[in-house]
Amino acid sequence: MLNIFFDAITPIANIFWFLILNTAICLISIHWILARKNSDSNPKYHRIIQTFALLISLLVIGILWIKQWNIGDLLAFYSLFSGLILLVSLQIDNEVIKKESRGWFLSILLVFVLRGYIYEPWQIPSSSMKPNLEVGDFVLVNRNAYGLEVPFTNRAKIFSKSPDIGDIVVFYPPHKPTTPFVKRVIAKGGDNVVYVNKKFFVNGIQLDSNYFSEDIAGSSLFFEQNNNLKYLIRQIDSRPSNNGNWIVPEGMFFVSGDNRDNSSDSREWGFIKGESVWGRADYIWLSWQSGSRPTFKRVGKIE
Repeated sequence: MLNIFFDAITPIANIFWFLILNTAICLISIHWILARKNSDSNPKYHRIIQTFALLISLLVIGILWIKQWNIGDLLAFYSLFSGLILLVSLQIDNEVIKKESRGWFLSILLVFVLRGYIYEPWQIPSSSMKPNLEVGDFVLVNRNAYGLEVPFTNRAKIFSKSPDIGDIVVFYPPHKPTTPFVKRVIAKGGDNVVYVNKKFFVNGIQLDSNYFSEDIAGSSLFFEQNNNLKYLIRQIDSRPSNNGNWIVPEGMFFVSGDNRDNSSDSREWGFIKGESVWGRADYIWLSWQSGSRPTFKRVGKIE
């Protein structure tokens, strides 16, 4: 059913119709206030308008989903718009207008704060974190895991702290500063990292790695342990080891994908800065792989 819906609205999934539909929602809201103020409130007509506004809202959400635009920008706009509506309603002697306007504003503001500054949904774009994260998994990224984010400052933080070893972080890598990546933190500033024969050594100590099972043909799963955290990694048996030796600079981090032989990470392009990390991937809330239907089977905390 969802696939049918998205296929149907794909022709209008562009900025022109996005602006038109949002303008319609704003005009409907203003029309509702004027109708209430003038006591011109036919219940049947009001229900029709509400249904129309709901359908438009579904189209807007569908376009956002298809285009993968930042819903935070839309929530910021409607928080401002609903705030202005509330201010206008306070000047009108009508309790229904005041009550509903207050409900709009508080509801949208709450969603904006939660979505914009606490947890941010994000879709896994590659297989570099298999088996723990699959292509099409939708995860909740904790934006305040490493400090409180200051609104409208391009992710600047106060009370900041460093990621812990073993955390799965979302960040902007040095070679693609506008493209978010997701990897696991293997080591921090001052550590010596060696990767040889598909084994990580940090400061001369090998990370425990124990065979778990065969994955798909030609690959195996292992339990790896780092900083008292145990998680699965995947190795492709036929791939040669990408050996190397690195000293992590202070204030920077060495990251790696859990799909060790199919990951572009610090072994390839170097270290990441602490300020490039914008959150920690905590939960899977939906999985929707290409060609299949959405499923909640993988929902849960990310290990």
